[in-house]
Amino acid sequence: MAHRFVEHVGEVELALEADSEAGLFREATAAFRELVDGAESPREPLRFAVSLGPAEPALLLVDWLDQLVFLAEVDAFVPERVSKLEVDESGVRAALDGFRGRPRHLVKGATLHDLELAREGEVWRARVVLDV
Repeated sequence: MAHRFVEHVGEVELALEADSEAGLFREATAAFRELVDGAESPREPLRFAVSLGPAEPALLLVDWLDQLVFLAEVDAFVPERVSKLEVDESGVRAALDGFRGRPRHLVKGATLHDLELAREGEVWRARVVLDV
């Protein structure tokens, strides 16, 4: 699994690669954490249950990232890992483990601009642009 960032003016393109559709959501969470984790944050452990969908898989990824933005803004939540994750035609059900800290207020939300999510052979790839 992997992720990388491609900069745009006022935006960051997130390119994801994983061995499963669920892996894309895990990798998106890791990338989000990299963007918002404050260096010297206090680390009060937190867990959130997330349930989204149903929606087309690419739109579900946007909803997932928007949920992470919401949790960061409202609850000062920084995700460390996805401890439970189910992705299917009915949506996403997950448990997010992390901490209440001081997340950087960098990401405003995920956009639909150049949104892609597809399986290519044994690899799942996605691209989503984040408004920063």
